[in-house]
Amino acid sequence: MQSDDVVWTLIKNGFCSFKTKTRTDTFCRNEYNVTGLCTKQACPLANSRYATVREHDGILYLYMKTVERSHQPSRMWERVKLSKNYETALKQVEKRFVELTCEKFYPSAIFHR
Repeated sequence: MQSDDVVWTLIKNGFCSFKTKTRTDTFCRNEYNVTGLCTKQACPLANSRYATVREHDGILYLYMKTVERSHQPSRMWERVKLSKNYETALKQVEKRFVELTCEKFYPSAIFHR
């Protein structure tokens, strides 16, 4: 099992190939990063439970990273197809999080980003 704090300490104080620094901010170029900022909460590498919505060829997918798959990096992300309707897709995401009992890991404010 990976330790999120150790990973974040290494990324913050050391080298990360996704990190880009400017005079005022530090950004993350990882494709799964929700905000684009290099912070502990937004870093998909430093969070064993992480989720984001991405679009491929006009189809929305919910990508969820799970601890149970951390030993297999190629299968770490679970992909779920979402509806094109915003309200329906939002309900699908919320239902999926409740099923996985992850609601305490994903604050409701993040749902609308």
